[in-house]
Amino acid sequence: MSRRFVPVSRRILEQNIKAPYHAGDIGTEDALHLFDELLQVAGRSSIHAINCLLTVVCHDCPALGVSLFNRVARSKVAPCSITYAILVDCCCRAGRLDLGHTAMGHIIKMGFTADAMITFSHLLKAICAENKTSYAMDIVLRIMPMFNCVPNNFSYNILFKGLCNERRSQEALELIHMMVQHGGSCQPNVVSYNTVVDGLLKEGEVGKAYTLFSEMLRQGISPDVVTCRSIISGMCKVHAMDKAEEVLQQMLDRRILPDVATYNSLIHGYYLLGQCEEVDRIFKEMSRNGVQPNVVTYTIQMDYLCKSGRCAEARKIFDSMISLGQKPDVYTYSILLHGYAMEKSFHDMHCLIDLMVENGIAPDHHVYNILISACAQEEMVSDVMHIFTKMRQQGLNPNVANYGVVVNLLCSMGRMDDAMYQYNQMITEGLDPDIIVFSTLISGFCSCGAWERVHEIFSEMLNRGIYPDTVFFNIIMDHLCKEGRVMEAQDIFDLMVHMGVKPFVRDYNTLIHGYCLVGKMDEGRKLLDNMCSIGLKPDDFTYSILIDGYSMKGRIDDALIVVRELLDGKVGPSIITFNIMIVALLKGGRKEEAKDLFDGIWAKGLVPDVVTYSLMIQKLIEEGSLQESDDLFLSMEKNGCAADSRMLNAIVRSLLQKGDVPRAGTYLSKVDERSFTLEGSTATLLTALASGGKGQEYKELLPEKYHSFLEQGTD
Repeated sequence: MSRRFVPVSRRILEQNIKAPYHAGDIGTEDALHLFDELLQVAGRSSIHAINCLLTVVCHDCPALGVSLFNRVARSKVAPCSITYAILVDCCCRAGRLDLGHTAMGHIIKMGFTADAMITFSHLLKAICAENKTSYAMDIVLRIMPMFNCVPNNFSYNILFKGLCNERRSQEALELIHMMVQHGGSCQPNVVSYNTVVDGLLKEGEVGKAYTLFSEMLRQGISPDVVTCRSIISGMCKVHAMDKAEEVLQQMLDRRILPDVATYNSLIHGYYLLGQCEEVDRIFKEMSRNGVQPNVVTYTIQMDYLCKSGRCAEARKIFDSMISLGQKPDVYTYSILLHGYAMEKSFHDMHCLIDLMVENGIAPDHHVYNILISACAQEEMVSDVMHIFTKMRQQGLNPNVANYGVVVNLLCSMGRMDDAMYQYNQMITEGLDPDIIVFSTLISGFCSCGAWERVHEIFSEMLNRGIYPDTVFFNIIMDHLCKEGRVMEAQDIFDLMVHMGVKPFVRDYNTLIHGYCLVGKMDEGRKLLDNMCSIGLKPDDFTYSILIDGYSMKGRIDDALIVVRELLDGKVGPSIITFNIMIVALLKGGRKEEAKDLFDGIWAKGLVPDVVTYSLMIQKLIEEGSLQESDDLFLSMEKNGCAADSRMLNAIVRSLLQKGDVPRAGTYLSKVDERSFTLEGSTATLLTALASGGKGQEYKELLPEKYHSFLEQGTD
């Protein structure tokens, strides 16, 4: 057989294309020029060089790549399977999935399916990118095997990534189990497991992610640093530090060196638990393993210190990281700014922002909003306006969030004219107020009773295409209910439903509370029943509102019915609910029932708080069961519930009113021991003791600090 003659010029041209292509030295313009030159002299063997040029063009200009393919198809050079694979990739990159399907049809028609794995992969990635992973699964599990194209790990990994991106990690988990159970040649690899583990963690399925990690080890798949880092991060977020440490030890046993991100997760986890000694241990281990802290590490440290009120220490770390050559980012500066804001260190905040600018980092809207919010909390309106000026001087116009803080500040101060001025300034500057700004204005006008302005703002909001949410409606309903205008609040509730805004439990609670305030208990009860009928689960607060409402109306038996519904249902009561009911029972003279309810608190997994104990102790004193009240007080403190100033003052008053001055003196000593303040009403009762002529006698029964009150009573 004679060798086919290839012109020297064409052969040299093809070599001049292939060599620089493999070296990555051909740009799009060069590729287009060489394509035109080669196509004029191309023969059958030129397809390999043409594929090189198509690949370059496809990467930067996919639509142009499709056009070049059409020129190849019209020439005497026959495209091969790789050429079609490039075509499918071009179509997908150009956003023409339909053309990609057509090109895939040509491949199947021409019998290239056995070599079409890469082509299918391009198509699968494009399909998953459009969130059509179910269709991609059909291609892998049904269509590809139909044409003798056996899916490989790459195909499955595309599916795993697509499913996890669509937050369907449970289906990805089932698919990985199916691959293992099938037992074929295509088994999940480390990339497969990493993808599904990451997907499960992002959906909060930490337990399933850890189980899959354990299954991976049993399958003999060696994890890499990505696997271990993901699992450790997930465990730390749910405070499962023991499991995180186990995975860390497995890394070390397998000679997988933990990276700085892995250690950062552990440091953050221990800081969340307040275990600073463990943090120190992790830092020492990092040092032993030659892993240097990065900006994230220092930022985690600073965040913990700032939230603990230790800004001075956080600043030392900030300064030290700069001296070590680390460059703080905007987030690092923001952490320190938040710390200074908590301490109201406005001078330090301004200096830190100036330092940002000096170091070439432009403060963004979020950074300035930290400063603006801190000033707003102290009602420093002029300072906020000065910050706006400073922002503009630096070429940064305030955004909607910045204006939102100012509008909220002015509304909370009742300065509605100024709030509207800032609102109009926003619009003048081309900003579109959001639902938060409108809700703030509505709340402000409701508080002022300017209901006409409420209607105006509501209309303007709708005209701007912004539709109210439940928060917006709830603000109006709450203000109406507090003014006793519950029927108007009901109209707002009905309007919300009519506009297609689904009410939340909070909205029902607001309206139920409104009916309770005006004594319409039956209407409030109907709303509770309505919630249950539409499948909306009432919360503890819902029941507490009704219980309190019935109690205030003296309908104790009805309140007890609601209590029993709460205790028998799936909604766990809070200690506040018990307190409300205990108050009602005690006021109604039903002491034994109150005691039974008090004793039942522990059965519900709750612990009485200082209010609960105070109620019971004061009732015992009132009845003259003084030893029993003392025993309950001792039991309270033994159970770790410390008495507060309000409770001790109330006990002292109850004892004084009962005439038990010695016991009152004992509790006054407790007031002193804890550096609490004597309330005015308590002081008045002490002064009144001397009016009976026993001032001198009582002095011996009270701590010396309170003798002056007895002397005042004799003046």
